[in-house]
Amino acid sequence: MPNTQVRSVKSTEGVNRPKRSLRARICRWGLSLLAVLVLGVLVFLLLPSPIKPAKWSAPTAPSFEEAGPWKENNKLSSAQLVTDAPQFPEFITFDKEGQLYTGDSDGKIYKVPFDAEGNPQNAQLFADTKGTPNGLIFDAKGDLIVTDVKRGLLSINPSGSIEVLADHGDGKPIYLANELDIAKDGSIYFSDTSDYGKVTFKEIAENKPHGRLLKYDPKTKQTTVLLEGLYFANGVALSADEDFVLVAESYHYQITRFWLKGPKKGTSDIFADNLAGFPDNITRDEQGHFWVGIFTTRISFVDQMHSNPWLASTMAKLPESMLSGASAPTKHGLAMELSPQGELIGSWHDPEGKLYGVTTAASHNGYLYIGTAPGGSKGVHRVLLKNKVGIREGAK
Repeated sequence: MPNTQVRSVKSTEGVNRPKRSLRARICRWGLSLLAVLVLGVLVFLLLPSPIKPAKWSAPTAPSFEEAGPWKENNKLSSAQLVTDAPQFPEFITFDKEGQLYTGDSDGKIYKVPFDAEGNPQNAQLFADTKGTPNGLIFDAKGDLIVTDVKRGLLSINPSGSIEVLADHGDGKPIYLANELDIAKDGSIYFSDTSDYGKVTFKEIAENKPHGRLLKYDPKTKQTTVLLEGLYFANGVALSADEDFVLVAESYHYQITRFWLKGPKKGTSDIFADNLAGFPDNITRDEQGHFWVGIFTTRISFVDQMHSNPWLASTMAKLPESMLSGASAPTKHGLAMELSPQGELIGSWHDPEGKLYGVTTAASHNGYLYIGTAPGGSKGVHRVLLKNKVGIREGAK
């Protein structure tokens, strides 16, 4: 009887030992993994940041729910596709015959003719800059002047031949030519977005000004700097009287005015601020009003990061591929209309996000034409500016 009990105990111990051993191994592996993770986090936090961010308390974003010019609507929701040949038509312009021109992020520039009833026809390839064309406007000679992100300021004649007008300004390279406008005397005003030379999350996190506003003189063929220290210099537009030129500062949600004439000549001030998102391109209509594409509505995380330099410097350590989602455009289409004095007349929304990532809103022949950039929706779209009784939609 005693011998039987001993054998029974030995048998039980033989069964339990492997289970305990497996549990112990799992615990050791778990602790080792946790130690590696903790060590990795500590090393990451101790690594120096590539930036030294500036603290900024962004103003509270305007509400889309309260009554006023920012109140949400669906004016862009009925947008009609004009052409999907350019996937990301950053900017939109028209020639004297009313044909539409736009560039794509792959370097190609397209021409879109219209029939007698105003219906768009198939897009035709006009030129290929082998870069990234953003701003496009025809000069008095009929040449298409282009700001190309990779190549600088270009001129393209009607046959498609390309000439580089400028790739330096005041002895410094033009790092990222973005948008432009042309004065009656042929002077070209354009933005050099950032000396980073590319769009990067690190610049948003750093929150320091790296952009410039430039002027190209076609007589002297010289490029001079009008303004420096701009927070991501973007859209450019002259006033109807050409007494000032506007430049959008996307990363500070504002539009700056540089005076070209009058007692304030050579100085700058804020034309419009605390916008509901990141302003992109600016166009002027026949009334002298300015239309601004809002690439994305405000991103709360970005505003929080600006007020916390430690968070900003820590985020900048991450690979750019991991940060693209943090600054991706919200799926809410938005454009705005400003008076010649900078007052907000109205905003145009697509809250459903079928049309979003808006870079350009250009008024032409009763339509508002919409362009977008990578990260947003694809193709050129348009919506009616007037209803059947001729009342401006924005005036409602």
